[in-house]
Amino acid sequence: MAEENKKEFKKAEMVEVEQRIYQVGLMLRRKPVSFIVDYCKKTWNIERGQANKYIKKARGEWAKYFEKLKGDGLKYHIAQIRDLKDMAYSKKVVVGTVDNKQVIQVADLNLILDITKEEAKLMGIYPAEKHEEIRKVIVLGKKEKKEDENE
Repeated sequence: MAEENKKEFKKAEMVEVEQRIYQVGLMLRRKPVSFIVDYCKKTWNIERGQANKYIKKARGEWAKYFEKLKGDGLKYHIAQIRDLKDMAYSKKVVVGTVDNKQVIQVADLNLILDITKEEAKLMGIYPAEKHEEIRKVIVLGKKEKKEDENE
């Protein structure tokens, strides 16, 4: 019976700790760390070190949340790109004269290629574009030598 009480007590403590971490996480968005530390000391009667541990754990939770959000967003955009590619495969074109019109499906290959490139870029498997930069270094106090001056 005593062991059951200890387990319940530990679970209750863990729930309280998670609630504190959540509360600290909400404050992290708008309050400076010094304010949060003071709030933790006054509200929960804990030391600065423990408050910093709560802040660190809350930041970790934020990082997990944004990583998940990033992954979900990536999946959403890839799904949208694939829908656009499906539409490009079945582009409808009207062919013929006024009296003899026909609607046919034609794949827009250039559009499909562009969409495929964008999909690969989103997934991180398309090579980065290279940009050449031309830099000219000007040293103050020195004149540029012209070919005429060397002679």
